Amino acid sequence: MKTAKAVADFVLRLAFFVGAPIAIVKAAALFPVGGAIVQIVIALVIFFVGEAARGLSEKYTLARRLLRKQLEFEAYYREHPPRPFLYYVFYPLLFPYWLWNREARRELMLFRGFTILSAIVLVGTLTYQFFRLFPPELGAREFFPLAAGTIGVETLVILAFLMPMATTVVHFHRERAPIRLAVLLVAALVSIGVTTYRVTKKRDPLISYATKQRARARSAVSPRGARAAQERALRVAWKVLPHSADDVDIDGKVEGLPLEMARIALTPFYKPDEAAAWDLWYTKAKIDGKSQQLLVLYFAATRGKNAMWIAIDRSEKITNDPLRLPSGAFKAMWKAAAN
Repeated sequence: MKTAKAVADFVLRLAFFVGAPIAIVKAAALFPVGGAIVQIVIALVIFFVGEAARGLSEKYTLARRLLRKQLEFEAYYREHPPRPFLYYVFYPLLFPYWLWNREARRELMLFRGFTILSAIVLVGTLTYQFFRLFPPELGAREFFPLAAGTIGVETLVILAFLMPMATTVVHFHRERAPIRLAVLLVAALVSIGVTTYRVTKKRDPLISYATKQRARARSAVSPRGARAAQERALRVAWKVLPHSADDVDIDGKVEGLPLEMARIALTPFYKPDEAAAWDLWYTKAKIDGKSQQLLVLYFAATRGKNAMWIAIDRSEKITNDPLRLPSGAFKAMWKAAAN
């Protein structure tokens, strides 16, 4: 019975270590979580060197002072074995329990150093992002809602992934099961590799919700500047397109040099990550009985938000009239962007 329980526990942890990288990528689709990932990696490295830290602290006073936080972890978990794994998996949902349970509060305080460090890194990162990515069109009004979302997502990522992973390391150290721990680490590394490969193989880079919101806000605040940048990008792409026939996919999505040139032309107004959210779509169709060639620069529709777009035809006339597009064009563009 005890063996079956141990196997079930290991399988559960294995599933978590495999799924964690995938979940983090999903979180990155909402807000940047690079700071949280760095903090998780640093914390796990510290947990792994726990035994070495204790040995150094016994020999050197300086090491004892520098590794004080790690020694606190070691002392606590020698006295109190980690709780069941599911407790840490659902830790963010147990917030009221932390307030009235003394041991739960004490364990949470052990992680306080990591959460405080994360907060410092996050505030510094957000400050840098504000000055680099928001002015001159956007200010505090647009910044604070996105900053609040970033703080919330990063905090959730740290609580949801740091504690299950850290206590797993402690658990297998206590059980003296280095092979099982190594299997979990290898599984996590493979999952990270596969997830990274899948992301890099996508036709477009991963664009976060925060970046898309910023691009829309910039377009709304300065519509003239946005329109000028979009027209400039569309004309540049149109000139390159005849020499880049191989860059048009079967679904009409344009890649390669035309798209690269269009995004470069957008950057004097849009920030580079915002420019990367724009796409090109090309079609040959009959409109009003006439054969037409159209190139569309568009920012795909999202939930509750219409697509932003402009099109150029063979006569090099730029239009924003949906009647100048063939039937089903918006659906085709959305599918091309989603793929």
